[in-house]
Amino acid sequence: MNREEKERRARMQRMLARDRGETLPPDTEPAAPEQPAAPAAPRRNKADREAQPSGREGRPVRTGNTRPLSPILQRRKRRKRNLLIALVAVIALGFAVLTGVFSTSIAMLGDLADSIALTFEPGGWPASTGITDPLQIEELAGGFVELDATDVAVFSSHGAKVRTIQPGYARPAIAVGNTRFALYNRAGAELRIESRTSTLYTHKFSSNILLCAMSANGTTAVVTESSRYAACVQVFDPMFDLLYEWCPTQTDGTPVAMAFASDNRRFAAGCLSASEGQLCTKLFFMDLNADEPVATYTADAGSMILHLYWLSDSRVLAVFEDFAVLLDANDGSEVARYSYNGGSLLDVDTAGRGAALLLAGQSDATLVVLSGELKELARVDAGAAAMLCCTRTNIYLAGGNQVRRTGYDGETDWEQTLDNPPIALLNASSPLIFSGTQVWTLS
Repeated sequence: MNREEKERRARMQRMLARDRGETLPPDTEPAAPEQPAAPAAPRRNKADREAQPSGREGRPVRTGNTRPLSPILQRRKRRKRNLLIALVAVIALGFAVLTGVFSTSIAMLGDLADSIALTFEPGGWPASTGITDPLQIEELAGGFVELDATDVAVFSSHGAKVRTIQPGYARPAIAVGNTRFALYNRAGAELRIESRTSTLYTHKFSSNILLCAMSANGTTAVVTESSRYAACVQVFDPMFDLLYEWCPTQTDGTPVAMAFASDNRRFAAGCLSASEGQLCTKLFFMDLNADEPVATYTADAGSMILHLYWLSDSRVLAVFEDFAVLLDANDGSEVARYSYNGGSLLDVDTAGRGAALLLAGQSDATLVVLSGELKELARVDAGAAAMLCCTRTNIYLAGGNQVRRTGYDGETDWEQTLDNPPIALLNASSPLIFSGTQVWTLS
């Protein structure tokens, strides 16, 4: 066997051995040259790692299987982030609408725009209203709104006539907030929410309207007739969306007086009913966050509620025909009482935490000044006065052809004679007196 044949057989044996996984005999497999052992990789400290070389634009060199996010993954990540932001914004907006913050803010912006525009309207005192027989005069954003049988006149705080409305109602009435008012028909079912410059909303109820009250921010409570209950009370937010509904029973009575607290969420309602042939008055203290009245108060049998005033966040002054009581709005308890001692109430007003009563006796009227706890601070002769209004520092009395200013101590500061009998007194941006069709300011 020649050399070539031996080499061919040896190659075949090696191939067969590889296929079988056998170890080649040392004489059949040439030894591979020895390679020097690779030195062990040195351990790197923190400084060495921070000094690792960077790739293009200063980015660290990628090692192993790490790869940058693809543009598609980056877009997906941005979409998820934007979706989360939008979801949070929607939740925040829904919460704002639910709590009334959003609607109140929109209403405030509109009222602010009116105030700015009215600043440039020409006007001044005295002013002529054109109304000789007013049914109602109420303060409105430092000016006033005046109502007679056919017209409603709106005046700004500096005596400019803003507009006149002819609602065409058989028995018109108004309920005023700070910068807007509700104009409604007590012989019908229509109600309009008016700003100083325009009609904001018009709503027609399914039953006739009995009474309205408005808070400082424009939240409106509307009392309507009901076939099942004594009445139905619905409360609307400044955008005139329904917030709350309460239906007093026949035992509870029909609301005839209402007033909102300064937080625009609580209100007091004075309800009349008949019990054993006598009038019965109950006061209900309501909260828009509670389904049932927070507290109640039952007045003396035969007493009739006339006015309600919030003197503080928890104290309500209830004025009746024969007496006045100070009530705790949290539990309905009677805190203090002031009796008229046979006098009849001509007028009442509040300023700050106290009150002033004008009582008619057998001859002249009497002015009674009360503290926030219904303690008598002053009691003086009021002559022929038939009306009054209070500011923070003074009390104004008018009647006959006279008007005078009195301090809370009962001392008279001055007295003036008018050309015509006074019709009304009003505490607006400055004290106003109405006589004939004219309005003057009082110092």
